[in-house]
Amino acid sequence: MFAVAFDCSGGEQASAAVRHWQLIDGYCVDCHNIADWAGGVAFDTLTRESVTGDIEIWEAAIRKMRGGLMPPPGQPRPAARELRESVTFLETTLDNNAGVTPAVGFAPLRRLNRREYANAVRDLLGLEIAVADLLPDESPAGGFDTFAEVLQVTPTFIDQFVNAARVVAEQAVGQSEARPVTVTFGNAADMVLSGSPRGGFGRGMQQNHEAGMPFGTRGGMSVIHTFPAAGEYRLTIGDLALAREVPRMEFTNTLVALLDGKEFFRTTIGGEQDHKAIDQLQDPAVANINQRLRDIPFQAPAGQHRLTVSFIKRSYAESDERMRTLAVEGGQERVTAVHALQVRGPMQVDSLMGSASRARIFTCQPVQPSAGRECAETIIRRLARQAFSRPVTETDMRQLMAFYDAASSDGFEAGVRDALSAILASPHFMYRAQTGTIDGDRMVLDQHTVAARLALFLWSSLPDETLLDLADSQQLLQPAVLSAQVRRMLADPRAMTMTKDFAFQWLNVGKLAEIEPDRELFPQANRQFDPRPKFREELRLFIDSILRSDRPVTELLTASHTFVDERLAMHYGIDDVKGSRFQRIELAQQARNGLLGKGAILMLTANPNRTAPVLRGAWILERLLGTPPAAPPPNVEALAENGPGQVPRTVRERMALHSENPNCHGCHGVMDPLGFALENFDTVGQYHERDRLTGQLIDTAAVLPDGRQLQGVRELREALVESADLFVQALTENLLSYALGRKLDHRDMPTVRAIARHAARNDYRFDAIVLGIVSSDSFRQRQLPPAGHSDALQAVASQAIKP
Repeated sequence: MFAVAFDCSGGEQASAAVRHWQLIDGYCVDCHNIADWAGGVAFDTLTRESVTGDIEIWEAAIRKMRGGLMPPPGQPRPAARELRESVTFLETTLDNNAGVTPAVGFAPLRRLNRREYANAVRDLLGLEIAVADLLPDESPAGGFDTFAEVLQVTPTFIDQFVNAARVVAEQAVGQSEARPVTVTFGNAADMVLSGSPRGGFGRGMQQNHEAGMPFGTRGGMSVIHTFPAAGEYRLTIGDLALAREVPRMEFTNTLVALLDGKEFFRTTIGGEQDHKAIDQLQDPAVANINQRLRDIPFQAPAGQHRLTVSFIKRSYAESDERMRTLAVEGGQERVTAVHALQVRGPMQVDSLMGSASRARIFTCQPVQPSAGRECAETIIRRLARQAFSRPVTETDMRQLMAFYDAASSDGFEAGVRDALSAILASPHFMYRAQTGTIDGDRMVLDQHTVAARLALFLWSSLPDETLLDLADSQQLLQPAVLSAQVRRMLADPRAMTMTKDFAFQWLNVGKLAEIEPDRELFPQANRQFDPRPKFREELRLFIDSILRSDRPVTELLTASHTFVDERLAMHYGIDDVKGSRFQRIELAQQARNGLLGKGAILMLTANPNRTAPVLRGAWILERLLGTPPAAPPPNVEALAENGPGQVPRTVRERMALHSENPNCHGCHGVMDPLGFALENFDTVGQYHERDRLTGQLIDTAAVLPDGRQLQGVRELREALVESADLFVQALTENLLSYALGRKLDHRDMPTVRAIARHAARNDYRFDAIVLGIVSSDSFRQRQLPPAGHSDALQAVASQAIKP
């Protein structure tokens, strides 16, 4: 299908140079010449002896030839083997460029992004924070959220960062004089109902057991709340009674509230008495019923705890109705649902003891006031070492202890709190500084910097005690030690970030938020039934099951398992899965295998009202094969929709114009066949044999640029697997870019190919790719800033913090 590289011996390479150059001359120069300059390239001005001097041009040519984009579809093409050999020749020539040291690249000093900040606080203090409420939004334009060029600071950001440090330190230590504060979970408008509740997209109808809820319950809400101190709090549950919704009150439902799984409140809503009262008394009865749910007192310990409001399941009947409703998983329809709740407090403070963050911070307590400073030094040195990802200097301690001394007049804990705030506001925590020894035009990073970079790459967080100890003893970079640490870190739950952060950005899963299915065409996949949250969870679990389970990454394309709960299984037409817990299943329908059968991928590459073969084909080229097509020309006409009174046409029939226009066919001749092979899947990822509008059998036949014919998603998947090295190289290129925090260019491609070849010798396992990256010069070294570049590294490293 696509060009696949293979090794070529040195003896063959010399004699092959002329043959490969003849292929370029015969198939490329007609367009790419000094007269036409198609694509800004003139191959007739280049020579085979100057390949290594025109690296950027040839790397671009390799990418186009590998992806089947050149020669363009419909134009004369060499035999597939000849094209593969030419690609191999060019890659080998560039990779073996004698006397050239592989580039390591330059990225400016960068700060932590929001999710890294949240993860660092979690691992340092045992505290989950609402980081979106503390730090400004980050929207990387094209690329990963680790890119240094977008992770710079402004005076406004510094103010927010310092304020966040104060807030986090206060939450972690606790507030002995905390005042009552009201925190709302869910839609605030649903606290007092004047109409039907708005609810949350994808939340379902709360007719069945919700994942994570106590067994024997159905529906409800479960939230993590930070209690600033141990004491009395008040819970208010959003209105459940509404005069216009009397039918939803005809059955008695038992509501329970629990803290960390222990029940502290129970009442009933609905039933004969409530139903009759609303019918006869109207608003006073509604107010009376809702009053049961307001200002419910309960005791809570300090720290973060799970608060749950749910209903006792009252029946195992399939439905309350005579006719089945839109909820494909069934359940009682005539039920109330919780859409919002509020926690207020503390109404009375008992103590600060009991929180996980305090246990993490206060590893010692002074027996007498005179021992306070010594204990504080122990605490602050330990926290600063992990926060700064390096040994703490006496200068560091002098600055941090100044904060303790300034606040300790208010007590030992107040001094520790302010010193902690200083740690979190320090540039040594905020910035990812890189230190090491200078070697020519590059810096060889020291072991503590590599440890910090490794933790940021695999955990999006701080290095743990093990990494720091290995860096202290200068053992981390020993090959056997580094390999063992990579495997240990990938097995750690914190490495889930490789899926939900790296893989989701690589596959552009963020675009899923932009695709809201048409309500009229897909009522079963809208509002409460919105499948996107389920799609994301399925994709997260599926990718994680490959990347962190010692499996070849090519199984991302082929694996015959997935993860579904009952509602998602029913959406896919699978009727033997029960319950709200996502569970691993083997797929009976081969079309669902791998990434191409996952609802998230199918929806993000579609339009809200129809499939989009162009988007699906372009996504495969760019994301899976690393060969993005050219950007579309301006003012491209939108695809004609079926108009009222017209004979409906399939998407494929309406797209025929692209194939007829030679100016469009160069790209569409590659993209469209890939997208047509997925036409059995609609916008919401459901599989159909016949077109929804025309009733015709869906045509999934496609012809690839090399003339190969395929039918449907199964044969498309087989074609992609035949180009496994292309897929692995695309994954490797993206993973290296994510790890380095910068865009790659032509100078990085020899490193990418070397890592991919290393992975091929290890069955393309993910840990082999990761180990190849962290063992590379690109990861362990840093290009020095170009002349005139203002790199803040030294300024930040020497910046003092003052109380």
